[in-house]
Amino acid sequence: MARIELDVSPEAAAAWDRFLASTPAARLREAGVLGDWVLWGFMANVDRFLEQGRPDLPNPEPEDPMSRQAAQARRKLPKDKRRVLPMFNENDRITTAEISRVLGLAPDAGQALVERWLAEDFLAPGPPRDGQTAYVLSSTWLEFNLAANRPSLNVPRIPHLMRPLKSVKPVS
Repeated sequence: MARIELDVSPEAAAAWDRFLASTPAARLREAGVLGDWVLWGFMANVDRFLEQGRPDLPNPEPEDPMSRQAAQARRKLPKDKRRVLPMFNENDRITTAEISRVLGLAPDAGQALVERWLAEDFLAPGPPRDGQTAYVLSSTWLEFNLAANRPSLNVPRIPHLMRPLKSVKPVS
């Protein structure tokens, strides 16, 4: 892989270090595109930067320590838990069958995994859903998931917008 070195001011280096500790940077690093995206973003905006004399500076928002802690905890999760965690973005209760399907496991293996996760305090028993035993995130993981993954939960859900459309009329 090619490597590019740049001379930058101490302020820019400090801002870069803060960015590298952020959740968006962690997601880009996980996807393996951080360096490419920085370079492509610079090249796409160089004319505007030259016109303005410098790029727009990022808003220095104080970083929420809970958000950082949640992001670090998610990065440390094993792959199977990282694949299941986003399921809670869609529904606050999930079943063993759903976990097994997402992970490609036999029902027995899925049940054994759920029992292990209950013992590890990743999941907790929840109210039944559609007549099946359902599980919720444990209180710690619920906080992490709410802090980092699910800001939309603070917005009231509108049930009629969550159902699939029965018919779509073509636009003339």
